[in-house]
Amino acid sequence: MFDYIQLFKDRHLFNQCTNEKELNELLNKKKVTFYIGFDATADALHAGSLVQLRAIKTLIKHGHKAIVLLGGGTTKIGDPSGKDSARKILTYDEIQNNIDNFKRIFEHYFRDHKESITFINNDDWLSNLNYIELLRDVGSHLSINRMLTFESVKERLKREQSLSFLEFNYMVLQSYDFFI
Repeated sequence: MFDYIQLFKDRHLFNQCTNEKELNELLNKKKVTFYIGFDATADALHAGSLVQLRAIKTLIKHGHKAIVLLGGGTTKIGDPSGKDSARKILTYDEIQNNIDNFKRIFEHYFRDHKESITFINNDDWLSNLNYIELLRDVGSHLSINRMLTFESVKERLKREQSLSFLEFNYMVLQSYDFFI
């Protein structure tokens, strides 16, 4: 059996997993489709994105497929993770320009594996979302108590730094991506 987990650890592509053994068995038993998301907060990917790109390429080379989510919708809100204050709100044109740049980068980096990657933009469904339906269909499954335990929220509150309703809802929209 091929040891994907050890390969990822050797390449510093692995941080944590709920069940390493089960994941490794799954990757060996059948070809899987995995997901990775990138918010379009800058006009180029940052150096840290190389970790995800390398992981994608490794899995694709072993016959797996990828869904790359371009966060056009979630970028409109701004991920509060690791931030002391709210992110700058980008214009829709800036977000689209960033997404176009990301696509060019991905298409070049994965030029030999285009058939193994599907690109989607969560703005396609988030921008058409009915707020009441979101609250009923998704909000009823989310626990505020649990959301308050996330580091991005907990640290801001601990430091008595403002966390806007907009930012707090980022994780709601992010979770909706999985609902779709």
